[in-house]
Amino acid sequence: MKKLLIGTSALVAAGLVAGAAHAADPIKLNVGGFAGAWVTFADQDDAFMGTREVTAVDVKGDAEVIFTGSTVLDNGLKVSFKTEMEAGGRHMGKVIDEYNIAVSGSFGTVVMGADDTALAAIAVTSPRVGGRLHGGAFSEGDVVDAQVILSPAGNTAPIASFVNTGGDSESISYITPAFAGFTVGATYMPDAGDGRNNFQQPNGLNTTEAYGVGAAYNGEFSGVGIKLSGGWLTGDVSNQTATTVSTIDDYNEYQAGLNVSFAGFTVGGGYRVINADLAGGADNDARAWDLGVSYKTGPYGVSLAYFDAKAENGAGVGDDSRQVWELNGEYTMGPGVALVGGLAHAEFENGVATGSTAATVAANQNDGWAVSTGISLSF
Repeated sequence: MKKLLIGTSALVAAGLVAGAAHAADPIKLNVGGFAGAWVTFADQDDAFMGTREVTAVDVKGDAEVIFTGSTVLDNGLKVSFKTEMEAGGRHMGKVIDEYNIAVSGSFGTVVMGADDTALAAIAVTSPRVGGRLHGGAFSEGDVVDAQVILSPAGNTAPIASFVNTGGDSESISYITPAFAGFTVGATYMPDAGDGRNNFQQPNGLNTTEAYGVGAAYNGEFSGVGIKLSGGWLTGDVSNQTATTVSTIDDYNEYQAGLNVSFAGFTVGGGYRVINADLAGGADNDARAWDLGVSYKTGPYGVSLAYFDAKAENGAGVGDDSRQVWELNGEYTMGPGVALVGGLAHAEFENGVATGSTAATVAANQNDGWAVSTGISLSF
């Protein structure tokens, strides 16, 4: 896989040089993005909350400004740039979220930077309405990620039903042109566990060198739309620090997703499996799936979805788990402006050792309801 990606990059570089290519027009940046703000009321388990004072009503948000630009060179290659700047809300501690530089042509597209992998780009999960409500996603959104209903600390159950490295690590990806509705993508990450740029790299401490490949299909038959995706990622977790050797001996992830749409209805979901074999023969596996249905007609939309995830712990300890329901609605008032609302239920549980006290059990599980409403913008 790495040889394939490096070879593709060399072809692109050669194409840039060949033919004395020059940009017909300089790259000019365009501005887009999204913003959302909502009010949430949440009610959580008294046994878990104990004597802690927690505000039941809160105002949340999510906003990004996205800068994009591109140019077509005289040799026909298209060169593009994108960067996403946090503009308030759920990630106010960050400035830049993602960035990439892409080169595309008849051969496909090569993307380099700190951005989603090819597997995430082609992933199909449960349909959803509601715009930026709860972070603009169901799988990996704020409810699943325990930002609305609190989760016991240390819960390791996945938050997404597709391969998600969780940090936009620097990577290089290749995506083929679409052919008869089919697209294939591949990604190489020198360090999938790096989380964005680590200026100390390369220093020989690649904690999770990962390779991934996936395929997707998008087509329509007699008014029935079909979206289908699948993928596989493998990682070589050889060394976590200069002095600590990883306990993971072999690491693989798999994803699959399907959406079927007709007459305004869309039904579907996604499935993810994580196989992590530990040194000594033990396993630390996990899985996640979601399933949902949505309906849109005119300015109105409604969706209902369910997410379920579990992660194994050691012998004699139960699984960590997440189960979430979300019912959303939206009303589009005008281009890029929608009123949104939702009702969600979440249940989180950390595995505890057999024979644990009632107090320990209560401290490792929480569930609750949340109702939210607000406004979502896209521009």
